[in-house]
Amino acid sequence: MILSVVYGIAIKESKDPYLSTPEIALNGFAEAGIPSRFGVDYFPFLKYVPSWVPGASFQKQAEHWRKILEDIREKPFLYVQDQLVS
Repeated sequence: MILSVVYGIAIKESKDPYLSTPEIALNGFAEAGIPSRFGVDYFPFLKYVPSWVPGASFQKQAEHWRKILEDIREKPFLYVQDQLVS
């Protein structure tokens, strides 16, 4: 409803990317919120370790979630821009 009112996006079906992407982000948020899920919770200095180091896989996961959040923010805006241009 919000996407329709604010951005003019009509949701087609339940597997619409505008609905599935936020669901993935919420699942990631729930996973990241589990206490001591990642080693960086115990050892904060790990956030400065390169992502290729064994045990720093949390950085790749965080980057994946960051891209999903950017998609949630940017895709509706880009849709509106495309509609204005065409």
